[in-house]
This record gives sequence, structure tokens and C-alpha cells, in this order.
Amino acid sequence: MSRYLPPEIRLGNDIARAMHHLSAEEAAKAVATHLQKFWDPRMRRALVERVRAGDPRLDPLLAAATTSYLGGQVDRAEVAEPSGG
Repeated sequence: MSRYLPPEIRLGNDIARAMHHLSAEEAAKAVATHLQKFWDPRMRRALVERVRAGDPRLDPLLAAATTSYLGGQVDRAEVAEPSGG
């Protein structure tokens, strides 16, 4: 069995793991905000497709955050803020 994970799953799961210290609601919003602010639209579309298909490799927080992103539940002030990089 292949260990390959598509980038949208691998990177999304990494981000979700980094946010697990927050409450579920805060974490979902933080991940959704990160997706909106930093991810290329093609990556977001690929992730949305995987969430809609119920891909079992997705961290449950990433799936919830994607739903939040689709519902517009992002920190708009943070999205508008320039990144430090």
C-alpha cells in the first residue's frame, strides 16, 4: 500500500495538528483562515473535493475547518493582514 498523501491532505493535516491545542471552534476557524489566506485556490478546491467525498485520511479538524471555510467562517481581519514572510 502506498504511503503517498496528496499535498492538500498532507499539508492540511499538518496544519490541523498544529491547532489541536485550541477549542474545536477556535481551531476550525484558525485552520479555515489559514486556508483562505495562504492556500492557492487549486489546493482549496482539491481539499473541498476530498472533504465532500469523505476521504478517510483527513484529520476530522481539517474536514470541519473546510466546512467552516465554505461557510465563510474565517477571521477576515487576519486574512486582510499582510503575512510576516
